[in-house]
Amino acid sequence: MAKLAHPGWCENLIRAAGLRPGERVLVVVDEPLVEDGSALQAAVRDAGGKPVLQLWRGERPLSRAPAPVLEAAGSADVSFFLAEQPLGEEAAARFSLLEAMIEHGGRQIFLGFVDSELLNGELSRPAVDLEEVARGLLEELEGVDRIRIRGRAGTDLELNVAGRPWQTDAGPLRDGDMANYPSGEVFVAPHANGANGILVADLTVPYTVQGLVDEPVSLTFERGRVTSIEGGRAAGMLRDLVAGAGPGADVIAELGIGVNPTIAPRGHVMLDEKAAKTAHVAIGRNTGPYGGDNEATIHVDCVFSLPAVEADGRPISLP
Repeated sequence: MAKLAHPGWCENLIRAAGLRPGERVLVVVDEPLVEDGSALQAAVRDAGGKPVLQLWRGERPLSRAPAPVLEAAGSADVSFFLAEQPLGEEAAARFSLLEAMIEHGGRQIFLGFVDSELLNGELSRPAVDLEEVARGLLEELEGVDRIRIRGRAGTDLELNVAGRPWQTDAGPLRDGDMANYPSGEVFVAPHANGANGILVADLTVPYTVQGLVDEPVSLTFERGRVTSIEGGRAAGMLRDLVAGAGPGADVIAELGIGVNPTIAPRGHVMLDEKAAKTAHVAIGRNTGPYGGDNEATIHVDCVFSLPAVEADGRPISLP
């Protein structure tokens, strides 16, 4: 019997995960994506995997992944986690699933803020191979101690990254690792006390306004912590999120540089942070695969345009 044709995004995710025949696969979706989760489950089965579908549900915001999800993660080789309505306050819950996967060498791909239209549209197109581009940038950045990054809207931030590993999601997904889809960034976890200057996010700040920010959001950093958040409605919503998130929420978490030339920023963080000619700085949690040591209940990527990078005083040529 011939295998059924499956949506392109399902084939893309299976390929990105490097699924091997016989592997146990956990598919996790929130309730708006149940039908899409079933489609992915069927595609995994036809690809030779052994899938189980679980729902991300309970009293929101969740402080920990649902018990059936964690139980299934304990024996899964691969997990796909798709959420149409992720909550900023649920970073700790999402990390609990990730940690359950990677502690036994499992692999995870996470897609946030996705719906059926995006899955069956842009995310069903053939993926672009960015491994060589990303590896070239990693070679330029590996081993540097200090980064200065500037942006068109006013970002001017100095970061201490000494000894922290630079990583990319553009290569094969290894056992014990995580990635988003689509791929297209290199990233590092700066030291918790090692950020000084100003970040101006003129593109995207998730968990605030829908789409692009209503006006640039300016975050001032001193010794790794945010001392002020200024701007319009998006800035106010981010202030409220950080204020309610508890310890570690205002701490530098990540610097990421986008390298994917096929993406145009449009106010969707999972896409915009991968786009070439963008960079993002995150606050909040950066433990586990990120390579940092700051615990928090949130992880918020703030995306800005036209970055310029200096590594130990040396200009870096960005893709």
